[in-house]
Amino acid sequence: MVACSIMRIAGTYASERVPKNKGFHAIALGMFLNALYAFVMALAPPFWLALAVYAIGDFGNALWFPFYRSWLFKLIPRERTTEFHAALSSYQRVLGLITPITAGALASIHPTLPYSGSLMAFILAGVFLLWIAKK
Repeated sequence: MVACSIMRIAGTYASERVPKNKGFHAIALGMFLNALYAFVMALAPPFWLALAVYAIGDFGNALWFPFYRSWLFKLIPRERTTEFHAALSSYQRVLGLITPITAGALASIHPTLPYSGSLMAFILAGVFLLWIAKK
């Protein structure tokens, strides 16, 4: 877990060095690193490799999250910010209930299937965000 903490700190440091106009690129790179993590985990790697890609995934999370959050809140009119926070909190709680059930169901089919699902979700999200950036 020390490696994960170090990588998260490094990702935060890197995110602070990215120019604001390159935010979507940082989001795409961070999601790519998370997709890489999901891909390697879907292959059922040895334990040491699982720890290494987990740390890389933490770097990716720390890199993309500040830009994603900033972009997300720019889309919301100031007078609706409170409503948005409440809705976002509710959606996160629902996802917190549904995600473990879904992951468990997928894992009962095959142990690495939840990682394959995560890989597809990261790829789709990355493509979607790059598509938005071009508009």
